[in-house]
Amino acid sequence: MPTLTESERLKLLGNNRTHQHLNTPPLILIVDDNDAIRLSLRQAMESDGYRVIETDNGSEALDAYATYQPQIVLLDALMPGMDGFTCCRKLNALPESHSTPIIMVTSLDDRESVDRAFECGATDFVTKPIHWAVLRQRVRRLLQHVELHRQVDQFNAELEDQVGEYSLETRQRTLQLHRALEFEATLKRITDKVRDSLDESQILQTAVQELAWALDLGCCNASLYDRERLTSSVHYEYAASIAGYHNQVIDMEVYSELYAQLTEGYHFQFCSLVPSPVRGQVAMFACPMINETGTIGDLWLINPKERSLSELEIRLVQQVANQCAIAVRQARLYQASQAQVQELERLSQLKDDFLSTVSHELRTPLSNIRLAIQMLERSLPQDNVDIAQEDGKPASKCHTYLKILHDECEREISLISDLLELQHLEVKTPLSFETLNLYDCLPAIATAFHNRAQQQQTLQVVLQPGLPSLITDLTGLRRILIELLDNACKYTPSDQTITLAASATPTCVELKVSNTGVEISADERTRIFEKFYRIPSSDPWKQGGIGLGLALVKRLVTHLKGSIHVESSNGQTHFIVALPRMHADNHLEQK
Repeated sequence: MPTLTESERLKLLGNNRTHQHLNTPPLILIVDDNDAIRLSLRQAMESDGYRVIETDNGSEALDAYATYQPQIVLLDALMPGMDGFTCCRKLNALPESHSTPIIMVTSLDDRESVDRAFECGATDFVTKPIHWAVLRQRVRRLLQHVELHRQVDQFNAELEDQVGEYSLETRQRTLQLHRALEFEATLKRITDKVRDSLDESQILQTAVQELAWALDLGCCNASLYDRERLTSSVHYEYAASIAGYHNQVIDMEVYSELYAQLTEGYHFQFCSLVPSPVRGQVAMFACPMINETGTIGDLWLINPKERSLSELEIRLVQQVANQCAIAVRQARLYQASQAQVQELERLSQLKDDFLSTVSHELRTPLSNIRLAIQMLERSLPQDNVDIAQEDGKPASKCHTYLKILHDECEREISLISDLLELQHLEVKTPLSFETLNLYDCLPAIATAFHNRAQQQQTLQVVLQPGLPSLITDLTGLRRILIELLDNACKYTPSDQTITLAASATPTCVELKVSNTGVEISADERTRIFEKFYRIPSSDPWKQGGIGLGLALVKRLVTHLKGSIHVESSNGQTHFIVALPRMHADNHLEQK
């Protein structure tokens, strides 16, 4: 049960039972087994002025509901023991739970889970991570709906007690409340539909159609403005008994007296003086759609001349117009962001195509340069180009220059190879799976680096006993480890240790390349796998590089369906690669 003292419990219980008389804040029951989420929900609800009780499991939720009678329940779907779906069904079975809204708050967002939630009696559904503004709005709307139901029940009770002329008055009031409940349900339905859409046409279609059905309109349409051209275009229309204006583009200056009011944010209702040859004489109501940028369009409701909208109906149309304006704004922002994403993808593709083309074009001349350097190296002894220094020791300027040429040529060829391999991986090349004995292949890969370790660096291989075989692409795995070990050799100071380690979990094999004597800051760790990113001033051996090695490693690991991350603290850095332990059937399927 919730952690309350007995006096607090009695006070809360008493306040809740007299809620409708004392106008105390509504009570919300939060049910979630995650302490952090439960705390966040409590803080969000209490900041809006609600009273809160909370439990961390379904059984206690049923007891708390029976004891405290909350006005609304926020219920997690996935909990140990009794899950949220079962708890929701049992809550709705309680005799005192009539008309109490239950909002499912969960990370599940598939169609099946949503349908299951509503089948169990949930009133609404909010997914994690929680959009707090959406949750607050839905809680507020549902509580208003509960209050309207309470008023209807109260007046129905009064209706039975009233007699004579007073009962006519009460009946009218009850009908008004029923109408208000219908409009509240209509608004919730329209709001949920337009907020879930990112298509302007779908948003306007939903609003117009739902309003026409709810208010029994002759015609209803939605228009969007072009403020530069001063036009209003009818984008969607629902015509029941009165002909409409579908697809018309209206010159706003021709009807300046009307659009001046709409662009200023005013709604109005009037009756046409001159009958239209198509529609006859009609009554019209116009309501602007306004967001933070101004008036973006309007809603027009058209009825027979004797029909005018009530205040309650006008408020409904205003609220729908506000929701449409917000939804259209969201749709436009989404479309703009999608356009930006597409442009970035286009630019990225152009860059990749350029790098691929240039790399291919450079590979041939560089291969010729390498061959020429090799031929020069072979011919140097016969040319007798050594120049004696004063101390008598031979020195060769030609050898020095050729070494520079050789090293720079190899560096450029390595760069081109990396660029081409990255491009190769972009096109999702097929993998060649084979079963690897890690006790054989890992030491063999590390052996090549024993001679490359700089100035008293120590290179060691540590393998966990009982390692399973690993089914993966050997070429990709070898390249990953070579790049990581090469990177460690470059950045590890002398008298420090480089370690290649392997261990296993039930689901994956972890390969860890570690080095001591160096740390990578948190900011740099977030960028270390980016193309062309190099950590400034961290190359003690001045070997250089262009920052493609780790980007290639990241892409290769992803290609092997694995993951990689870096940890660095206490003078140590660890690159940890996790590769899935594939079963034989998966291996055959991949083949």
